[in-house]
Amino acid sequence: MANSIGFDEKTPPDESLPMSNGATDVFINVLLLSGSAMAQTESEKRLIAYLAEKDQKIGMGTVGFDIVDMPWDHATFEADKSFMLNVINGVRNKIGWEKLWYTPDESRVLLYMDGFERLINKMTEEDIRRDALSQWLDAADENDPIRCGFPKCAEHDVFLTWLGCQICNS
Repeated sequence: MANSIGFDEKTPPDESLPMSNGATDVFINVLLLSGSAMAQTESEKRLIAYLAEKDQKIGMGTVGFDIVDMPWDHATFEADKSFMLNVINGVRNKIGWEKLWYTPDESRVLLYMDGFERLINKMTEEDIRRDALSQWLDAADENDPIRCGFPKCAEHDVFLTWLGCQICNS
């Protein structure tokens, strides 16, 4: 199976990012390494934790998502969008790649980052799904790392999710 990252449910196939399960793992891992190193605010940590939850451990081919479904916050949207673009640039600069047990295919990663950047750039405050943030937070139980101060993996220094460490799980 494969995964697809789009802007919203109306995204034409040629504007989405289709990728294999293995490519999705790499995509999420490098975003998680860069984002975990950069995130400082609560909203930035939420965005990276959301991406980290797109772990293939959930089920192969079932972790695609739409940009509008990310836990954006109206109050911090412009800063968070800028943060996400900086995270993408961090991936391009290979932030944290030395923590991986493999060497990502740089040309493929850059191709995916270009597509992801186009999707993030398309996002406006008006596109925020009104209930995406509250639904995501409400689904987290009291022991979920997003409710416990965003702890990080001791080995990879990335945000943990209810599934553990995305990179350890790879």
